[in-house]
This record gives sequence, structure tokens and C-alpha cells, in this order.
Amino acid sequence: MQQLEPGTSRSDPARRAALRLPMAQGVAGLTGAGVLATVAGGSPAAAFLMGATVVAAGSAVFAWRTAGRAPVAPAGRMFMRLLVGTGLKWLVVGAGLVLAMGGAGLPAGFVLGGALVALLVSMIGLPWLLR
Repeated sequence: MQQLEPGTSRSDPARRAALRLPMAQGVAGLTGAGVLATVAGGSPAAAFLMGATVVAAGSAVFAWRTAGRAPVAPAGRMFMRLLVGTGLKWLVVGAGLVLAMGGAGLPAGFVLGGALVALLVSMIGLPWLLR
């Protein structure tokens, strides 16, 4: 096993997985938007991509608040990281979906479809990413 020099960070699989998850959600959104662009046109594809991007941004905020910090901390601090990270994630997701459907005027069904695909990627892909 290789020794780390003082001051260098160690490789943490949970941190890597938490940071890879938004990338996997973005790839799923781009793939779905590409398929929709050829089948249904530009507006549904943009809406689908926006939905997936909003959920990926929420996951990135959660990863930043939880896995982006020091891995060793008191239990109370770790619990607060989880609570604050979860609250911020759903605030970003909720506000982003409202802005995409209401403010940008994108088709709501395709925005929600993109969000659903990104959430399914997190449910299906996270155990695979934690390996």
C-alpha cells in the first residue's frame, strides 16, 4: 500500500461516487435530449435536458455539502451535513423545475421526464458508482 505524504488527501470511494453521480445524470440527460431532438424537435429536447440538468445540479449541491467535506467529523456535524445537503438539493430541484416550466415556458411533461430519468439514474446507478 502506498504511503501518503502529510497534507495530501486520501482517495475516498464515496466522495468519487458522489461527484460522478451528477455527471452520469448529465450524460443521461444529453442522451435523452439527443434522441428527442431527432424524434420530436428542439423544444422538447431542450426541456428534457433542462429537467435532467436541474436534478444533476441538485445532486452536485448535495455532494458538495456532504462528501466534499472532511470524511471524519463528529456525528452531530455529519448529521447536519446530511440535513442541510438534502434541504439544499431539493430546494435547487424544486426551484429549477418551477423556473424551467413556468419562467422559461418549456413543455412541462418533457421537463418532468428529464427530471425523472435523472432521478432513476441516481437510484439505479449509485450502487454501481459506489463500487
